[in-house]
Amino acid sequence: MTNPIRRLWNDYSTASPESKRRVQRALTLGWLVIVAVLAVWVLRNQQDQLRDIVDRLKTANRNWLVAVIVIEILSIWSVAYTYKLTLDRLGHKASTAYQFDLHLQRTGVNFAAPFGGAATAYVYVERMKRVGINRQDALLALIMRTLSVYGATVVVIVLTAALSGRPLFVIGAVIGLVAMILGLIALARQGQGDWKTILRWARRLPQKMQRQLVNAIDQFKEHRLTPADFLGTVATTLLTRICTLAMIYACVRAVGFTPDLYGIFLAYVASFVAARIIPVLYGMGAVEGSLTLSLQRSGVPADIAIGATLLFRFFDFFLPSLIGLAMYAWAERKNPSFRRLSVERVPTTSQREEAEDL
Repeated sequence: MTNPIRRLWNDYSTASPESKRRVQRALTLGWLVIVAVLAVWVLRNQQDQLRDIVDRLKTANRNWLVAVIVIEILSIWSVAYTYKLTLDRLGHKASTAYQFDLHLQRTGVNFAAPFGGAATAYVYVERMKRVGINRQDALLALIMRTLSVYGATVVVIVLTAALSGRPLFVIGAVIGLVAMILGLIALARQGQGDWKTILRWARRLPQKMQRQLVNAIDQFKEHRLTPADFLGTVATTLLTRICTLAMIYACVRAVGFTPDLYGIFLAYVASFVAARIIPVLYGMGAVEGSLTLSLQRSGVPADIAIGATLLFRFFDFFLPSLIGLAMYAWAERKNPSFRRLSVERVPTTSQREEAEDL
């Protein structure tokens, strides 16, 4: 008997783009309705606790709030520098300031268009064309950034296991760290265009993932990129992850509590997973819930955990998104030609990949 979930997924995978968009709109509307119902329930049944949370937010430590803002700016800068570094590898002269501005605009587009991977990829490709970078190289930069995000996240997950204090997790983390260090050394020593080891590893992946990885490697070879060229982008992306961890810590401190390091790492990993399970407005509802519960499990009082989560989401997501949306609208108004090209010109493979992280 055929698995009904697998059958539904196969039907969705082979559906037309218009049918997929209808399904995505329905899922987006359904999830927003669920979030709205839960919000109404909380407002009706948790009024005393909500008043306590509001009071804590009003008395949040101003110095830590300033630290949160500085960390967020550094985080966006690290993303911009990652793209600059990638484009430099591809033979283009890119401006970090321009990438900073563009990343904010794409954050705003992602906020305005749930399941906005295609839209953000389109914005990036079109803006890059305006500064003389062709579509293929712009898409390749998106792919390299995506791969770097997952590489940096694996490092954070291993560190989380090492900080857990559980012997089995610690041993596994030590083994993982040693393996990663050896792997980085091996990558750094790879010859020009030598992807043989990675291609051999790719054969163990599911067929679809294997095909995607092989296609990406073919593009890297065309640009004479080696595995070692990814080390810089992974390092700057890891800096972005560290900024996110530091922001969670600063938000908890701002509402009057000193969390332990393991709790911060655990909260980050939980929110990262939640954002990918519910890819609507970067996991709205799911991220808040997972972040709050993770902080509570690490010993943070419930009201402080909720207050810190609200601060984090405001400074990490809502504020940059609103600023980015305003910047995007201004850029559209100044340059009407941005609206002339169709989003279908952005290949669907990169549209889906780019949804993972902004």
